[in-house]
Amino acid sequence: MNTNLETLIIAAETEANRGCGLSYELYETRVQGAYAGILERSSKEDRADTEAALRKRGFDPDFKPYEAREGECDLTGIEIDCCPCGRHP
Repeated sequence: MNTNLETLIIAAETEANRGCGLSYELYETRVQGAYAGILERSSKEDRADTEAALRKRGFDPDFKPYEAREGECDLTGIEIDCCPCGRHP
C-alpha cells in the first residue's frame, strides 16, 4: 500500500474514533464516510488500488447507517436513557 494512502486511512480511523463515545455505530458511520471520501478523492488511475486497500480495512461501499430500534439513539445506538450525545430530553 502506498504510504500516503496508509496515512490517510489511519488519520480517517483516528478521527472517526475521536468523540464517538465508544459507540460502534457512530464510529462505523464516521469511518465509512471517511473511507468513501478517500475513494472519491483518489485519481482514476489509483481508484482500484485505493478501493482494495480500503476494503481490507473494512470499507463497505454499500454501507447503510444504523437504524435504531425503539428506545435507542439513531446516532449512537445507545439506549436513550444512557446516551451521552445530548440530543435526548
